[in-house]
Amino acid sequence: MPKLKLNRFRKLYKSLKTPWKPLNWLILGYLIGIEDRYINLVSKQTVDNAVSKYLAETRDDTVYEAVIEKVEDGYTIGYFPEKKDD
Repeated sequence: MPKLKLNRFRKLYKSLKTPWKPLNWLILGYLIGIEDRYINLVSKQTVDNAVSKYLAETRDDTVYEAVIEKVEDGYTIGYFPEKKDD
């Protein structure tokens, strides 16, 4: 039997519940679909906010020049920061 995961949606279902069972199943189906979208949206937004906050805190504006070297079996691509001699 399908169940709602969040208390917010359980309370909403209880408030919309009717004495007619087929209508209750229809309401429950819609609420399960909406709840799933809601959970995905909130999760995505939370992760996006955390990632943008992390990037803002750790942003390094240093740009390194890419180096492409030919090796025996193809090419290797990388960057090598300039070494500072003290």
